[in-house]
Amino acid sequence: MRPSPKDIMFSLPPASVQIKGILTQKMNLITEGTLKKIDFYALADYVRNTMDMFATGEFWGKLMRAACLICGVTEDKELRAVIDRAAEDMMSLQTPDGCISTCPLHTQPQGSNGSDLWERKYALMGFLSYYELTGCDCALDAARRLVIYTEAQVGLPPKTPITETGWAFCGIESSSILEPVMRVYHLTGEPAALSLGTYIVESGCCARENIFEAIKAGKSPKDIGWNGVAEESIAKAYEMMSCFEGLCEYYRATGDTEALDTVKLFWDKVMAEEITLLGSGGADAPFNLGPGTGEQWNFTRFEQTNPDIDLMMETCVTVYWMRLCHRLLRLTGDVKYADELEKSLYNAILGAIRPDGAFFEYFPRFNGARNPKVNYSFNIKGFDLSCCTANGPTGLGMAPYFAVMGTKDGIAVNLYETCTVKVPTAEGSVTLEMTSEYPRMGMVRLKVAEIAGAVPETFVISLRVPAFAEEFSVFFADDPTQRCNGVPGTYLRLAGNLTEGSEWLICFDIPLVKHSAPHGSNRAGDNYIAFTYGSLLLARDSRDGIDPLTPITDGEITDYRIEAPRYEGYVSVVVTVGGRELRLTDYMSAGNAWDGGTFAAWIPTNP
Repeated sequence: MRPSPKDIMFSLPPASVQIKGILTQKMNLITEGTLKKIDFYALADYVRNTMDMFATGEFWGKLMRAACLICGVTEDKELRAVIDRAAEDMMSLQTPDGCISTCPLHTQPQGSNGSDLWERKYALMGFLSYYELTGCDCALDAARRLVIYTEAQVGLPPKTPITETGWAFCGIESSSILEPVMRVYHLTGEPAALSLGTYIVESGCCARENIFEAIKAGKSPKDIGWNGVAEESIAKAYEMMSCFEGLCEYYRATGDTEALDTVKLFWDKVMAEEITLLGSGGADAPFNLGPGTGEQWNFTRFEQTNPDIDLMMETCVTVYWMRLCHRLLRLTGDVKYADELEKSLYNAILGAIRPDGAFFEYFPRFNGARNPKVNYSFNIKGFDLSCCTANGPTGLGMAPYFAVMGTKDGIAVNLYETCTVKVPTAEGSVTLEMTSEYPRMGMVRLKVAEIAGAVPETFVISLRVPAFAEEFSVFFADDPTQRCNGVPGTYLRLAGNLTEGSEWLICFDIPLVKHSAPHGSNRAGDNYIAFTYGSLLLARDSRDGIDPLTPITDGEITDYRIEAPRYEGYVSVVVTVGGRELRLTDYMSAGNAWDGGTFAAWIPTNP
């Protein structure tokens, strides 16, 4: 995404950050297992043939967005060819008046049982992602024309009010088109985009209650639009977050500081009330039982051990939580958003990927077994495709774009993954190499590998100091007596005149923390404990020869040791708690054979 003057941080150009290790392995897995296997032409058929089927138009844009993100990093030539063909095909389907829709004209903009505007949102996202990857002006113009077409249909009467569209959430789902609409305005200055975006913001996105005013008034996300009937709740997590993401883009385009303040309030509320140890949220109980089972705000942070919950933490929710965190990281430069991005990536996203790369688990769980066949929506020429399998790759593909970001005076390091980073400067470039033992150990080497051309006299490297890292030190390789200490939850700035060969050793502690059950509304969920190691949620695995749900005695942690991963993951931890040893693995590794083996992150304790 192109930087704006309001960005404190911004993504570096595609392919600037080359991550090595597990993240790259997973991106290659998704490329081969999903992005090269799915038939983009068949996805476009829903538009080509005006098939008028609910929500089918979303798939092309979701997968195009993910493919562009991942291809921008891997530069896979076969994937690029797939993307180019898919973009050319969809652009050829746009009518002269700008329409791209799966719905007949006489049903627009509320066709296909209310999903028309939702589907257009993803067409816009697909075009914008292709433009950002390639610079193709035709794709940007296709997005601009679709916005003009939509603005002619949606608005105050006699147009169709956006809060009277959608399928179940009183306009929230349709209003989430705000984000790509404002990006079109930011890139083109198209008056229709600003007009439509301003109208959506002023509408409040919802017929029952203005969602922005509700947050400013201190309301919980789960209670927005509450009408007293749990089965009619409209607090749909994914769609609501997408509207607030759009409000971020409204701020970027207009400078409306109240818009940004409102998004920050919303983020704080979601973080405090909904986000679990896995880095996601939403559930099918106990408060909101409305449409979108398992996908509504439900005070999930406090209910995450509630046995009444069957489905929770939809992968789509994880992706849009990450997108919201990424937007706010760019606009504020606050470490807390980077901390949450890491947690969601390492746990909910990586843990949801099936070993063949052809599926993202719809509802990841704390305890049980991986379920590769929950809720897939459509079979596309033999490929089972759900909204989460289409959205999930975006969460993975985002990682290199926030791992190391540009700043106005240098770069910010947000993920301590082994990687090579080429940073463009006004008259040249700086190439950095990072070699890391993280997240198994807090030990990272950072080196200036090459300087090409002129570099600013002062180039600042801002190092994220995770909130959990009580000890964070940087040692200078050419002078081991020199040392800088970081403060948890801030960036440590290394400023100076860079020279080739400059090297730093970054060392920080990674604590093992025991968490007691949050004691939500059901007392049957009280007697559980969980463990985190830094950002990693840990879990018991049945492959270690014991039923993961065998109760243990709670008590103080008296000892622990870190071992190499046992199941192709990040880490294995043996902890002594309550006088006995307990073997744990990182959540991504837990049950990752997807063969029916079980795992438990929330471990029952003896009463």
